[in-house]
Amino acid sequence: MKKIKLLALTALLSATAVISACTATAEQCDPSIELDVFSKAACKFSGSYDQRIEQKEKILLNEQETNKKFRQIYADIQTQQKSVNQSITQKKAQQAKLTKSLNSLTQDLKQKAQGRADLQAQIADVEKQLNAVNNSSASEAEKQVELQALQQKLGQLQKTLGL
Repeated sequence: MKKIKLLALTALLSATAVISACTATAEQCDPSIELDVFSKAACKFSGSYDQRIEQKEKILLNEQETNKKFRQIYADIQTQQKSVNQSITQKKAQQAKLTKSLNSLTQDLKQKAQGRADLQAQIADVEKQLNAVNNSSASEAEKQVELQALQQKLGQLQKTLGL
């Protein structure tokens, strides 16, 4: 009789374990949470631990791919920033060269226009505009356009002086 009761109890426990093994989900089988023996068995036999590992690996791969995309975007932004900085530096160098050329031309015209008050007044006006352009807060492109316009004015003054 005791053997039958023991056998029945064993069968009942086995059936309970099998039934509970079928009901364990990956979310319930979190290894960081303390589970009872039957829950651990249920997680083991149902494959929920393996499912949880697969889910976490998929999440990790997805996050790694996202991270890779963000790194590429960041690298592209840095490349564009370097390009913009080089462009600004080049424009400033061009502007400085143009300003130096205009100052030199203005000085030459001043010397050639001595004794002609009308031309000296025009040269002084160009110098005033040149200083205003150099001290303005306009963009480098706008400054360059204004400096080229002043260069044309000085070119006309050169023609007037017969140079």
